Amino acid sequence: MAPVGPMHQWNSARRGAAKAPLPWPASALPATTASEELQAQVLCALQKQPRQLPWPYLFDLQGSALYELATESPDYFLARTELVVLHEHAGDIARRMGPCPELVEYGAGAMRVVRRLIEEADQPVRYVAMDTSEQHLQARVSGLQHDYPRLDIQALVGDFTQSPALPAAHPDAARRIGLIGGSGWSRIPRQARLPLLQGLASALRGGALLITVDQVQDPQLQERAYNDAQGRMADFNLNGLRRCQRDFALRLGNGQFQHQVKADASGHNVVLQLGCTRALTLELRHHGHVTAIALAAGEAIQTLQLHPGTASELQALARRAGFAPGPCWQDPLGRVALCWLEAPPL
Repeated sequence: MAPVGPMHQWNSARRGAAKAPLPWPASALPATTASEELQAQVLCALQKQPRQLPWPYLFDLQGSALYELATESPDYFLARTELVVLHEHAGDIARRMGPCPELVEYGAGAMRVVRRLIEEADQPVRYVAMDTSEQHLQARVSGLQHDYPRLDIQALVGDFTQSPALPAAHPDAARRIGLIGGSGWSRIPRQARLPLLQGLASALRGGALLITVDQVQDPQLQERAYNDAQGRMADFNLNGLRRCQRDFALRLGNGQFQHQVKADASGHNVVLQLGCTRALTLELRHHGHVTAIALAAGEAIQTLQLHPGTASELQALARRAGFAPGPCWQDPLGRVALCWLEAPPL
């Protein structure tokens, strides 16, 4: 996965800042323009076979808000089940974190998981949130800072799969605890997982890592999760094209693309895509140049690829990366597992 642009950070040091909830509908949120680097990635990905949109392009401020709403639908079991498991085992997780932890969340999203951990932890000293959408991250950090005014909160804008450098450890932190929640682990291609874990093992030395595993399920269950009855995930997915209309002056008519979800028979791969309903040519304008992309009827643009796995697969990879696997807590149906991994000692 390519980086979305230069990594930069800010410290939300203004205590008691006003809470900043995300307004609805998502169309009420300001539209954002992608960076030159990300726009170049879009043009390149759309010319490949199969056609693609880079997944960070979907998560602008509007897209992030739409995705959050989609994960709250009754058909989307991952977020709901993850929180159930977390609430049941939060005390055990907090004991393993120990006193005065510094929490580092890779792919912060809606920050649902870290809220529960902050409540349960013994005097957490800092929370570092990392995500690709700056405005969405800033809004969520502002809300969290309002609720926890005495907690030191920092935010890093960027793609954690590129192993960005973390800020210096907090002087009062006993150790760092990394978090990868939601569908974050599932979005990492299998061939990239071991190098990522090796980098995290080095970055979190003396600490630990908690990963949510979206475990392999019946393909029909997975397809319903990403093609919910309310159409929320479809709205999120189609927002990628709406962003192309803004960034590249792309002209599209209604009904030219449909949201589609494809899960293979094994349940190990789920692909969100935008299916072209009739033959057409996309004309994307960028710095006076027009890139024409001809699409046949039925051809699709892949937008989000997910790779569910198992807790045992993660533990085996973690051992190879230098972690010492601990317990994995899961729901009775085995849909979601929260896996504890002890990082190498300092």
